[in-house]
Amino acid sequence: MRDSRLGIAVGLMLLILLCGYFTLWFVENFEYHSEQIRSGMTTEARRNPLLAAEYYLTRLAIDVTSHSGRQFLAEPPERPGLILVRDLGPPLPQARVTSLLAWVESGGHLLVTPGTLLEDGPVHPLLEQFGVAIVSSESIEDEAEEISTLFLPNEATSMQIKFDSNKWFDVESEQAHWAAPDEDYPQLLIFSWGEGRVIFLSDNDFFSNDQIGNHDHALLLARLVGDNDPVWLLYSSQMPSLLSLLWRHAPYLLLTLALSILLMIWRLSQRSGPLILPASRQRRDLLEHLQAAAEFTWRHDPSTELFEGGRRVVEKRWLASHPLLHHLDEEARCQWLAEKTGMTAHSIHQALYPQQGDTGHLIKTMTNLQRLLSALHPERREQ
Repeated sequence: MRDSRLGIAVGLMLLILLCGYFTLWFVENFEYHSEQIRSGMTTEARRNPLLAAEYYLTRLAIDVTSHSGRQFLAEPPERPGLILVRDLGPPLPQARVTSLLAWVESGGHLLVTPGTLLEDGPVHPLLEQFGVAIVSSESIEDEAEEISTLFLPNEATSMQIKFDSNKWFDVESEQAHWAAPDEDYPQLLIFSWGEGRVIFLSDNDFFSNDQIGNHDHALLLARLVGDNDPVWLLYSSQMPSLLSLLWRHAPYLLLTLALSILLMIWRLSQRSGPLILPASRQRRDLLEHLQAAAEFTWRHDPSTELFEGGRRVVEKRWLASHPLLHHLDEEARCQWLAEKTGMTAHSIHQALYPQQGDTGHLIKTMTNLQRLLSALHPERREQ
């Protein structure tokens, strides 16, 4: 009994020693090392340049969603909040601008950037309402990357923002507004409108995915949003294409159509009968062609087509050799030819001026024509 307990104790001691040795060896030969691997932008980040801003506001416990299209510009939401428009896009109808400003007057906040609306383009009714115009100038690239110091109303802390110095606002409005960072060349305008505000930015690239983490760009977004909740981010004010809308709302329909088209193409590529051999282009013998043409004519109308050509040739040659035949009628002409050829006038008349007959009559007529042609050139017959 004691020996068994002693064996168990020794085995446990050996196991503990082995585990300790393995642990010591592992610690001395391995160390914890972390490596950060940067991957490319996801499809959603490439599609939505304000995705990082959305995640940032979400971490601030703000209800924020991103949208594409002009839905909230044409039909503002029912409850107040803040709408950030990355690019104002084409001009809106005056009725839409009026409803949008009515939403702002009831407590909503509108943060817009004119985007591609330059001074030589059409005037947007929203900008015209506040007497604001966007101005741009050509400058060297280094000057366009200057950092501006910005102060917001009722705040003593400054922020460093990288505005595009090639764009600024020209303000002709007499309404009270806040202009920053320079009153002569403002790039941020804040107008009070009823219970809400309309904020204009000359550009907002500093809110994009690759720049919001630089300088104080994220802080500026948070200060402009303030206590507004919810927030709608309109990263594109252009209407999506019909294909995009179909894919968004009816993807299975598009997949079904694509599969149907592929199936139709495959079905059309399958033959439904034996292959048609190409026609032989080998040239046929002339005598064979003449024989085939004669057989065809014989099957369809031998008394008219096959015979008429030979009769005209024989009569034409007799008239050319003996012009006096032109002045004779059929009966006198046949009588004259009978005296010259030794044939009967009746047989000559049946050969040159035949009536509809059977096959036997046709053969007899052709024989008489051959005799007439031979009588016209007797020297060829002697040869």
